[in-house]
Amino acid sequence: MAATSENDAPSADDVWEREVVARHRWGRHGGAAKKELTRLRKLRDAAGPFGRSYEKIVEQIVALEICNWNVEESILALCGAIGAREPAELAIGHLASVADERWKKVWAYYLALRNWLPSEGKSGYRALLRTCDPGGAIEGHIRSLLGERDELKKLYVERLCLNLAFWLGGFFPGDSPQREAYQAAAAALETKIRERDPEAKDLGVFDVEGAGGWGPCHHKAFRRYDIIISSVGAGKWRAVMPRRGTDGFERAALLDEYLEPIGRWVDGAGEEAPESNLGGKIHDLLGERDNVKIFLASLLASLLRAQQLFARNLAESRAKEA
Repeated sequence: MAATSENDAPSADDVWEREVVARHRWGRHGGAAKKELTRLRKLRDAAGPFGRSYEKIVEQIVALEICNWNVEESILALCGAIGAREPAELAIGHLASVADERWKKVWAYYLALRNWLPSEGKSGYRALLRTCDPGGAIEGHIRSLLGERDELKKLYVERLCLNLAFWLGGFFPGDSPQREAYQAAAAALETKIRERDPEAKDLGVFDVEGAGGWGPCHHKAFRRYDIIISSVGAGKWRAVMPRRGTDGFERAALLDEYLEPIGRWVDGAGEEAPESNLGGKIHDLLGERDNVKIFLASLLASLLRAQQLFARNLAESRAKEA
């Protein structure tokens, strides 16, 4: 493994090796993690010295996950970056990838929920909501899911507002004043919720770093928000929106459209005309094969394949349960 730099920051090689064996990648596939790491190390050794853009390209590759809302465009941007040996201009992965229009939709959800809550006098939420949701479609959607107000609903809505505000702030660091304020407010609200609903078993869905913490970068973020809001409205978890359980099949199939052409390019299995199909476009972006590009393209495909495999396996297990 490559040594760390003088300031103890992990090197690019440290970064990708740790990512390969991480729990959310190959780490949950048993012995496959070690085999995949060995395979990629051989490709890395064959590639030899890298240019100045190596660290940034690796950083971008590692940042992309199968759940990202913009995964398709991001894969193409990364193929272009590998082909040009220059970092992608597109912001890749996590909150960095969230475009302004998507942020506006998060704001619309937040403001509509805030506007649903009662206030003494006129609040300023509606003024901004009109900017983010000019036709009122999102506000109408949320009001229909929530129904009539009651004290328990108001507490749950306030709790969800805390979650959305957390993400709108860009994910607060663990030792930040914002995180402390969030945790204190969340704890106080959950105490009040349990006073009215002692059997409140689903408060874990509000954990920003847990199952319910999907931020705006997740491709199913707004469906998740709707599940929570409709559950609050109905007074029962998933009473309105039951679990589909098979989304992983669709996500895995989508990834195949991109990963299979990358695999063919890595293997040197002939060229595809760029104007004819997606595979041709990917081959055109990657350009002429060399060992550096082969390693980077293999790393990109490997990290996404690990998550694709998990998504497919999870969908299969849930289909059997149905």
